[in-house]
Amino acid sequence: MKRSEAVLSLLGLALVMGVIPRSSALPWDEDMRNQPSIKPQESLVETNASSVPTKNKETIPTPKDIGELVLARLSAGELQNPVRATPKSLDLGKSLYEVHCQTCHGGQGRGDGPVGLKFAVAPMDLTMDYVQLQPDGQIFFTISHGSIAMPFYRDSIPEDDRWHVVNYIKHELGKK
Repeated sequence: MKRSEAVLSLLGLALVMGVIPRSSALPWDEDMRNQPSIKPQESLVETNASSVPTKNKETIPTPKDIGELVLARLSAGELQNPVRATPKSLDLGKSLYEVHCQTCHGGQGRGDGPVGLKFAVAPMDLTMDYVQLQPDGQIFFTISHGSIAMPFYRDSIPEDDRWHVVNYIKHELGKK
């Protein structure tokens, strides 16, 4: 080993071991240590205006078991749809349906979507009288809280948008 390499190695070792004070280190040596540090609890997180809220104004509490689910769905029939079935509402409902529902219920709502075909029990045919004759509130409840095999969408779709999906199911899929 050359003498210059040996001297550099010794200086490096002395610096690492603390023999040479840190003040003699290069100026950027402390950059990582002296940077601002903010803990998750120390700052307010700004949310996007279009983000889905985790707390909303649900009028019916989440059922705890299948019995409560059935009873709550029946009582949800009293909920009035606050969103009129305008062409704008139907268009929005269709786009939301395509994103959240079509993979299981299919493009025509017949329960034959590509994912739905993989289930042992096919998803509900949304064009059947059983669905079409339900009050809007019951369909809204099913979208919000799910069913026996269907997951809930209360955290994925904002409340007003769920009513647009109800309008699409009742006014567009019901025609097919």
